Amino acid sequence: MRELQSIIDYENFNPAVASAFNANCGGNTVFTGSCTAASVYWSSSSFAFDSAHAWYVDFNSGVVFTAGKSGTLHVRAVRGGCGVGPN
Repeated sequence: MRELQSIIDYENFNPAVASAFNANCGGNTVFTGSCTAASVYWSSSSFAFDSAHAWYVDFNSGVVFTAGKSGTLHVRAVRGGCGVGPN
């Protein structure tokens, strides 16, 4: 959750991310682009008081919330490196 929160930029809206995380969106891959849809993304963090819930980030507005682990949402890589060679 903290990694997703780290790319939120509240000066932007729809999506609420810095331009570095929303560039080269045309036909991008994990190696050539960093496109963020103005949508809701899963985090890998479960809610501490109820493991049936997880934290989400809404990159339309930058809101962070928790809800039941159901439905289909986006996922987003937030760490650098491609797994080839030393990082």
